[in-house]
Amino acid sequence: MWYEKSFRRHLCDMHMDDWDPEILSKFSPEEYFEHLKLENVQSVMIYIQSHVGLCYYPTKTGKMHNAFIGREDAMKRLIDMCRKAGIHVVAYYSVTYNNWAHNTYPDWRMITKKGTSMFATVSAEHGVFASNPIFRYGLCCPNNMDYREFTQEQIKEFTDYFDLDGVFYDMLFWVHPCYCDKCKERFLKETGHEIPMEEDYQNPVWLLFEEKRREWMGEFAQFLTNKTKEFAPNAAVYHNFSVAIINRNKGNAEGVNEACDFVGGDLYGNMYSHSFVCKFYRNITRNQPFEYMFSRCDPNLSTHTSMKSEDRIRSAVFSTAAHHGATMSIDAINVDGTTDKRVYERMGKIFKEEEPYEKYFTGDMIEDVGIYYSLRSKFNAHGATYNTQTCSENAAESLIAHNISCGVTGGWHDISKYKILSASCLTEEDKYDYDRIINYVKNGGHLYISGGDCHGLLKEFFGAEVERFTDESVVYISPNEKCGDAFEWFNEFSPMPYECTAPVLKEFRKEDVIATLNIPHTIRETEEFVSIHSNPPGHNTDIPALLLTNYGKGKVLWMGLPIEDLRVAEQYRRIYTKLLTQLLGYDPTIKTTAPIDVEVVAFKDSDDYTVSSVLLNDRDFARFVEPFTVSIKTDKKPAKLLQLPEETQVPFTYEDGYLTYEVPNLKIFDMKKIVTE
Repeated sequence: MWYEKSFRRHLCDMHMDDWDPEILSKFSPEEYFEHLKLENVQSVMIYIQSHVGLCYYPTKTGKMHNAFIGREDAMKRLIDMCRKAGIHVVAYYSVTYNNWAHNTYPDWRMITKKGTSMFATVSAEHGVFASNPIFRYGLCCPNNMDYREFTQEQIKEFTDYFDLDGVFYDMLFWVHPCYCDKCKERFLKETGHEIPMEEDYQNPVWLLFEEKRREWMGEFAQFLTNKTKEFAPNAAVYHNFSVAIINRNKGNAEGVNEACDFVGGDLYGNMYSHSFVCKFYRNITRNQPFEYMFSRCDPNLSTHTSMKSEDRIRSAVFSTAAHHGATMSIDAINVDGTTDKRVYERMGKIFKEEEPYEKYFTGDMIEDVGIYYSLRSKFNAHGATYNTQTCSENAAESLIAHNISCGVTGGWHDISKYKILSASCLTEEDKYDYDRIINYVKNGGHLYISGGDCHGLLKEFFGAEVERFTDESVVYISPNEKCGDAFEWFNEFSPMPYECTAPVLKEFRKEDVIATLNIPHTIRETEEFVSIHSNPPGHNTDIPALLLTNYGKGKVLWMGLPIEDLRVAEQYRRIYTKLLTQLLGYDPTIKTTAPIDVEVVAFKDSDDYTVSSVLLNDRDFARFVEPFTVSIKTDKKPAKLLQLPEETQVPFTYEDGYLTYEVPNLKIFDMKKIVTE
C-alpha cells in the first residue's frame, strides 16, 4: 500500500464555521497545493468535513460550508492536483463531534448524567478543552442508529465524489459517559443492568459499563471501516488513536486499533512522551509505518499563529524517524482560508533533511525491557493519582534516561521477546492476559509488577492476597539487606517516603520479603502530629512493600507502591531502574554513555543493524551534545560501520561481542549502519 513508503505527511486544520462571509473566503486550491510542494510531503490529509459538521463538497445529506457555494469543486480540484503530482490523499472526516448534526437532530445527541448535552456548557466543569470557557463541540452518539445511517450516507457520498487513497476518522472516543436513551436501552439489553450514575471503579457494574463503552466504540470504528471499504475498496482507513494514550478510560482501545490499517494520532507532550508514543504506536499498529501527528503551533493549535523553532520541529521529526515512523505536521488555516508560506518552507527544509534516511527504515526494533501498558486499567480504584498510564509513561522516561533500551507492549502484542517485563498497576481488568504473563515468567522471563490490584498475579506468584489498604496516606519503604545498594541512600533506619496509601498483604511467604512498610506515628489528616511539617517514619512493620521470588525459569519482583510513577524524583528513577537491572538481572544489548536527554534506538534487519542517537530536545535551540560512546551486541562479527546517509566508513572497536563507536558533537540526530560479515 501507498502508506508503506510515505514518511512525510501533512494536515491543515480546518474546523471552520460559516456565519461570517470572510471565513474561508480566500481559500485557494492552487495556493494550498503550491505550499504542499514546498513542504516536500508524500501524502496529505485534506478536510472534507469537520467538527463543525459542515462539508467542503456539494452534499445532499448535510450542509455545505457557505464559502464553497459557487465553487463547489474547489476541494476536489485540490485533491486532483495532489494525486496528479504523486501526493497521496487521505480525507479527514469527524465523527461524534458534529455541531451541524447535533443541532439539526437533537435525538442524536450524547447526553450527560444531568440529562443535557454538553454543548455550550462551561468547559472547566468537564475538564476537556478548558482553553475555551464554553464547550464548543456538539456530540453525537454512535449508539444512535439514525446517526450511523447518516454517517454511512455521507461516506457513500464523499467516496463517490472524491478520488481518495485513504480516509481518516477523528474523535473515536466518549468525551463523557453517555446517558442517552439509546445507550441506556443497549446497556440494559446486553447486561441486564441500568447504567450507573456515578463513576466508581470498585463497582463491578461501572467496570462493565467501561468494558461496554470500549466494545461499542470499537464496533463503531469497524462499522466506519467496513462501509468505507465497501464504497472505496482500495482506500486505507484509520481512526485517531491518540486518546489511547490519554489518562482516562474513554473507550478508545484495542477495538479501535483493530479497525485501522495503521495507527496514527496527534499528541502534545514533551519529547520523552513523544518517544513513549512512538514505541506504543510502533508495536500496536497492524502495518508500518505508524504515524505521529504533531502541531507546528507551540504548544498546540490553541495558539493559532505561533510557530515552533526549527530545532523543536527537527527534534520531533527525527525522534519519530529514529523509530522508523511517519511524521504528519499539523498546520492551522487562517480565518480567510489562506495559509502561511513560511510554515511550509520551514517544514520542507526539515523534511528534506529527513528524506535521505528513509530507505534505512527497515528491520525490527531492539527492545530489552517491555513496558506493559494496559488500555483497560487507566484508573485507580483507591483515588490515587497513579495508574497504568501514568506509571508506564514515567517508567519509559526513567529507562530512556538511564540508557536502557525499551519498548511498549501489552495484551495486544508479543511479550515473549523481552528480557524484562515491567507491568505497572494492572488490575483484574487485565486478567484476560494473566495466563500469558504467567507463562512468560515460567519460560524464563523476568517480571516487575507494582500496585495492589493485580490480585490474580499476586496469588499465583506469591500466594498473597490484599487484605486492605493502609489508613496512612504517607508511608515509608524499608529495604533489607537482600536489596543490596538498589535503594541507594534509603535503608531500614532512613526508609524511602511515598505519599499514598499502601496495600496490606496477607498469606505471603516471609522468605520473599525484601522490604517492608514503615508507618508514621500519626495520620496527616488529623490534628495530632509528631513533626509539624511532616509525618516522619514511625515504626517498622512486617507488612511487605517489596517481594522477590523465583517462578519456573524466571523471577518476579512486586512493589506495592509504584515508585516508577514519581518522575520528579531523580533518585526514585534510579532506584526503579536498579530494581529491574540488579534484582531481576539484565544483560543489555545496547550500552551507551549518552547523557539522559539522548536516546539510542537500534533496529536489526537480517544480520545488519541501524543505530540512531536522538536528542530529546524541548528547547527552541538544541544544544551540541558532548561526545559519548555506543556499544551494541551483534550476532555476527561486524565488517564495517557506516555513517548514514552518506555511507562513509566510521572507525569502531569490537570486543566481547560488542561493537563500540563514538558519537562526537551530536546535534539532534545521528544514524549509523552496522554491516556484519
